[in-house]
Amino acid sequence: MSAKVIAIANMKGGVGKTTTVVSMAEALAANGYRVLVIDLDPQANASLCLAGDSLLATLIARKATIEGFLENQLLGNKKTAFTECIRNNVSNVSHLNQQLAISLLPSSPNLRHFEQKIIHDLTQRKMSWSEIIKGLSGVMGIQLTKSRKAFDFILIDCAPGISILTEVSIRLADLIIIPTIADFLSTFGLQTFCAAMADRSLAEGVKRASRRPYVLITRRRQVKIHEQTAEKLRNEASAAKPAFDVFRTEIPETVAVANALSQVNQFPIFSQKWGPVVVPLLSDLVREIGETLNVDRA
Repeated sequence: MSAKVIAIANMKGGVGKTTTVVSMAEALAANGYRVLVIDLDPQANASLCLAGDSLLATLIARKATIEGFLENQLLGNKKTAFTECIRNNVSNVSHLNQQLAISLLPSSPNLRHFEQKIIHDLTQRKMSWSEIIKGLSGVMGIQLTKSRKAFDFILIDCAPGISILTEVSIRLADLIIIPTIADFLSTFGLQTFCAAMADRSLAEGVKRASRRPYVLITRRRQVKIHEQTAEKLRNEASAAKPAFDVFRTEIPETVAVANALSQVNQFPIFSQKWGPVVVPLLSDLVREIGETLNVDRA
């Protein structure tokens, strides 16, 4: 099948975005799908969790990163392709005696500086914000179209907030997932963020989101405030004109999840890494994503 592009985004940090990207990538791969993760977060946490610090350092040194690709495309003379920066088979995690089919286009801490540089350089060329978005969307869109043939799912890990690359990613995605903790501070501004995805005024020809984003409740605890906020989110999603939908699946806050990310490359088997509580939930989430995007089971 042609790959489905999923952007994982949120205005706020600390809501489980990296956990969502890594766990979704591995769960999809465990279900037999070929997965590409594109890291657009300068913190590069998803890259670190998938590739490990040694391999990531090597890729950064080679400029085999998203900012290396974009710099060559937009500011340099060499026109590289995604395939020259993508590292295949980055995961050492296996399922049913097979290595998970996960590829990575990594990020690095240099990405934040690069975003500032590209905005400065292109505005110096008298390009407006809309024109920059349209140009970046064109570059990224061409490469994503080519990559769709080699993968089943492409997950884009967006930085917190609305950066220029996040703006582009949510325009190109088939589905936007917003990881959210079910509390007041984490959900404050959620309606506005979702509405902005559909209503931002951009240059003609730039794609708008074709479907409402989906909220994924993460780090769920069995406390009253989480129960009340989760119920409120589901009520808002069932309103007459909702700004978002909500997945039925909720990811709990567990020691297993914390260990899965903190002990990078220490879990050779998928079920051991995420534990008996979370693995069935990830399977449920994969099923919901497939239903949402009309994807056949691998």
